[in-house]
Amino acid sequence: MEIFLLWLLLSVAVGVWASKRGRSFWGWMLFSLLLSPLVGFVFVAIAGKAGDAAWPRDELGQPITPETHVHCPDCRELVRKDARKCKHCQTALIPQT
Repeated sequence: MEIFLLWLLLSVAVGVWASKRGRSFWGWMLFSLLLSPLVGFVFVAIAGKAGDAAWPRDELGQPITPETHVHCPDCRELVRKDARKCKHCQTALIPQT
Protein backbone atom coordinates (compact mmCIF):
# COMPACT_ATOMS: atom_id res chain seq x y z
CA MET A 1 0.00 0.00 0.00
CA GLU A 2 2.84 2.39 0.83
CA ILE A 3 4.48 1.71 -2.52
CA PHE A 4 1.26 2.60 -4.35
CA LEU A 5 0.92 5.86 -2.39
CA LEU A 6 4.55 6.76 -3.10
CA TRP A 7 4.00 5.95 -6.80
CA LEU A 8 0.88 8.16 -6.84
CA LEU A 9 2.61 11.01 -4.99
CA LEU A 10 5.59 10.96 -7.35
CA SER A 11 3.26 10.86 -10.36
CA VAL A 12 1.45 13.94 -9.04
CA ALA A 13 4.86 15.61 -8.55
CA VAL A 14 5.67 14.91 -12.21
CA GLY A 15 2.34 16.48 -13.19
CA VAL A 16 3.00 19.58 -11.08
CA TRP A 17 6.51 19.95 -12.51
CA ALA A 18 5.19 19.53 -16.06
CA SER A 19 2.48 22.12 -15.36
CA LYS A 20 5.09 24.64 -14.19
CA ARG A 21 6.92 24.06 -17.48
CA GLY A 22 3.79 24.85 -19.51
CA ARG A 23 2.75 21.24 -20.13
CA SER A 24 -0.42 19.33 -19.26
CA PHE A 25 -0.69 18.36 -15.59
CA TRP A 26 -3.18 15.54 -16.17
CA GLY A 27 -1.44 14.16 -19.24
CA TRP A 28 1.97 13.90 -17.61
CA MET A 29 0.55 12.68 -14.31
CA LEU A 30 -1.30 9.86 -16.07
CA PHE A 31 1.76 9.10 -18.18
CA SER A 32 3.83 8.76 -15.00
CA LEU A 33 1.13 6.77 -13.25
CA LEU A 34 0.97 4.23 -16.08
CA LEU A 35 4.69 3.90 -16.83
CA SER A 36 6.81 5.16 -13.98
CA PRO A 37 7.40 8.46 -12.20
CA LEU A 38 11.09 8.14 -13.06
CA VAL A 39 10.28 7.81 -16.75
CA GLY A 40 7.88 10.75 -16.41
CA PHE A 41 10.57 12.96 -14.85
CA VAL A 42 13.02 12.06 -17.62
CA PHE A 43 10.49 12.74 -20.40
CA VAL A 44 9.39 16.07 -18.91
CA ALA A 45 13.04 17.10 -18.61
CA ILE A 46 13.68 16.15 -22.24
CA ALA A 47 10.48 17.88 -23.46
CA GLY A 48 11.61 21.19 -21.96
CA LYS A 49 9.49 24.26 -21.43
CA ALA A 50 6.56 25.02 -23.71
CA GLY A 51 7.02 28.43 -25.27
CA ASP A 52 7.89 29.82 -28.68
CA ALA A 53 8.63 26.30 -29.86
CA ALA A 54 4.92 25.57 -29.56
CA TRP A 55 4.06 28.24 -32.17
CA PRO A 56 4.16 27.30 -35.85
CA ARG A 57 6.76 29.12 -37.95
CA ASP A 58 6.43 31.19 -41.12
CA GLU A 59 8.71 30.96 -44.17
CA LEU A 60 11.31 33.17 -42.45
CA GLY A 61 11.39 30.96 -39.37
CA GLN A 62 9.59 33.51 -37.17
CA PRO A 63 6.83 32.27 -34.82
CA ILE A 64 3.28 32.82 -36.09
CA THR A 65 1.46 34.53 -33.23
CA PRO A 66 -1.77 36.56 -32.98
CA GLU A 67 0.44 39.66 -32.61
CA THR A 68 2.16 39.10 -35.99
CA HIS A 69 -0.44 37.41 -38.21
CA VAL A 70 -4.15 37.69 -39.05
CA HIS A 71 -6.56 35.59 -41.09
CA CYS A 72 -7.32 36.68 -44.66
CA PRO A 73 -11.01 37.68 -44.82
CA ASP A 74 -11.45 35.83 -48.12
CA CYS A 75 -9.56 32.51 -47.83
CA ARG A 76 -9.00 32.45 -44.01
CA GLU A 77 -5.28 31.62 -44.38
CA LEU A 78 -2.79 33.28 -42.03
CA VAL A 79 -0.99 36.32 -43.43
CA ARG A 80 1.28 38.91 -41.83
CA LYS A 81 -0.51 41.90 -40.30
CA ASP A 82 1.43 44.33 -42.50
CA ALA A 83 0.63 42.48 -45.77
CA ARG A 84 -1.07 44.43 -48.57
CA LYS A 85 -2.08 41.33 -50.50
CA CYS A 86 -2.84 37.77 -49.39
CA LYS A 87 -0.07 35.46 -50.57
CA HIS A 88 -2.57 32.60 -50.93
CA CYS A 89 -5.56 34.08 -52.81
CA GLN A 90 -4.16 37.49 -53.90
CA THR A 91 -7.00 39.41 -52.19
CA ALA A 92 -6.13 43.04 -51.46
CA LEU A 93 -5.74 43.63 -47.72
CA ILE A 94 -5.61 46.70 -45.52
CA PRO A 95 -2.36 46.50 -43.51
CA GLN A 96 -2.94 46.54 -39.76
CA THR A 97 -0.52 48.22 -37.39
